[in-house]
Amino acid sequence: MPIETWFPLAIYYEDLPDAPTHQHSLLEAVLQLEGETVEPHNYPEMAWTGDIHGVNQIHIHPAFQWIVGQVEQHVAAYLQNIGVDLSKVDLYIQRAWPIVSRTEQEVGAHCHNTAHISAVYYIQVPTEEMYDPGSLLFFNDARVNEVCPGLGSENTDIVDADNNLNQLYAAYPPVEGRLLIFPAKQRHAVTMNETEELRVSLSFDIVLTATEKAAGAYEFLTPPPNQWKKFTR
Repeated sequence: MPIETWFPLAIYYEDLPDAPTHQHSLLEAVLQLEGETVEPHNYPEMAWTGDIHGVNQIHIHPAFQWIVGQVEQHVAAYLQNIGVDLSKVDLYIQRAWPIVSRTEQEVGAHCHNTAHISAVYYIQVPTEEMYDPGSLLFFNDARVNEVCPGLGSENTDIVDADNNLNQLYAAYPPVEGRLLIFPAKQRHAVTMNETEELRVSLSFDIVLTATEKAAGAYEFLTPPPNQWKKFTR
């Protein structure tokens, strides 16, 4: 008897063919931005993330124009593949920032509550094959197949955590030159960089709004920003 799987999480990825051409300039730009940070706001075991260091607008920085164009192109493809009519929505990069992970640094579990789509691009990935360079984990918070609440807890050994119908998470090892796109609401984390090399990546948050002509959509999508009025106070 078959077991069918419904309601899948859609993770999009593409290995960008021009990545090697742009790697050096992107890496140089990220490390320069990190070096300009006046005061660190991360603990030693945390990767350096630009969003908590005031570096969260790289999408308007000239050095990142190529990857911004790639993000726009592939986010559009991702949305079309999941059935979104692009003629009825406008897309905005809300914020974008670099991440630098050194030895034994990680990124804790979180989700991007202010965005709709998130993207990650890997500029440089450690080459030490015996160690984890820091994998992207997507957590199965919905647990639709957990027939008894808590049965899959890490405190028990009742459910096989490797069973693909009851996995606690899905892991994506980083690949140099790869762009990943996923729903921003999906809780995720990055495992510890076990190597002696840098892992350098970029993160993007994308927001969908209704177009000005998308009648009836405003109840479900934010109206376009040019229709907003800021309070005067």
